[in-house]
Amino acid sequence: MNIIFVFKRFYTGKDVINHQFGRLYEFPSQLARLGHHVTIICFDYRNGSSVDGFTESFGAGFVEWITVSFSDFWKFNISKIYQRLKTSGANLVVGSSDIPSLWVARRLAIKLAVPYVVDLYDNYESFGQARIPGFLEVLYRCVRAADLVVTVGRDLKEKVHLSYKPACPVIVINNGVGQTSFFRGDRKEARKKLGLPLDQKLIGTAGTLSRMKGVDTVYDAWKEIEFATEDVCLVLAGREGANFPVPQGDRVFYLGELLEEQVGELFRALDVGIVPAHNSGFGRYCFPQKLYEMVSCGLPIVGARVGSIAQLLRNQPETLFEPGSVAELTAVLRKQLRDCVAADVKPKTWVELVRGLESHLLRLI
Repeated sequence: MNIIFVFKRFYTGKDVINHQFGRLYEFPSQLARLGHHVTIICFDYRNGSSVDGFTESFGAGFVEWITVSFSDFWKFNISKIYQRLKTSGANLVVGSSDIPSLWVARRLAIKLAVPYVVDLYDNYESFGQARIPGFLEVLYRCVRAADLVVTVGRDLKEKVHLSYKPACPVIVINNGVGQTSFFRGDRKEARKKLGLPLDQKLIGTAGTLSRMKGVDTVYDAWKEIEFATEDVCLVLAGREGANFPVPQGDRVFYLGELLEEQVGELFRALDVGIVPAHNSGFGRYCFPQKLYEMVSCGLPIVGARVGSIAQLLRNQPETLFEPGSVAELTAVLRKQLRDCVAADVKPKTWVELVRGLESHLLRLI
């Protein structure tokens, strides 16, 4: 197949190109490893330079990247890109990452007269851009016009059926886990590499440290745990939310923003990992990537009882806490530190997931 992807360059605080990160990188590159030819239109909203094509080779397949800067985005000419792509023999167009990318992908698919696929790695209605007048209507139209909708989780699939009512199939393809970064290892060695205490119990989390992600519940629970214990430390990694500084204290360790392999070391270093969320438009439909990564590192976890987190931990209800409940989070953390219940979750690799995606894409053409 010749496949065109359209998405943004930066998401979840990472650069898809330089960090070779996550779903937006793995879907195209794994398809290329299966022998397909992929072209990516990648929008850089941080206003980097537009790059007119560089190629990654994967055996018989390849990925060609075309980046478009923010300043050029508003001048982006669909007809110009169409002229370039119409001779490529494109079989389908996949839009992902946000509302503008879905709109561009749909326009290209119409011009190229090929099937159009929407990939929802999150509930795009919860993004700030959805508050721009007209954007929600664009999102609804793009999803309804699709020939296939891919969602990251079961709850989001149900929302798509109820709210968007597309005529096409809607399938679930979860996120995978990078096996080179997230694996079981020696806890003490991981702590040494990160400069963390060797003789204390460590709880913590990683990712964007914001109220929207439910981290305020973690900070409030820490006040209770800090007061009641002497041998527990809180470890945090990720970008601080606006006007939402991390807690201070001798038993708080803030590691800043880490590379993926360092996040793996963190999850091998902890005694219990926390997967927070609120019962919100974001929390109900987001995919708990850190849950998969923690489990892959053999880390016992606690998680908010909402959306995919609740679904994944349904066999260990004692590890769940009510979203926003400081008392419940404090209680389940203490229980996990004492009893150490492992999560019955078995993440799939990106290779396995993309093979499933490939079979659906082949049916479209």
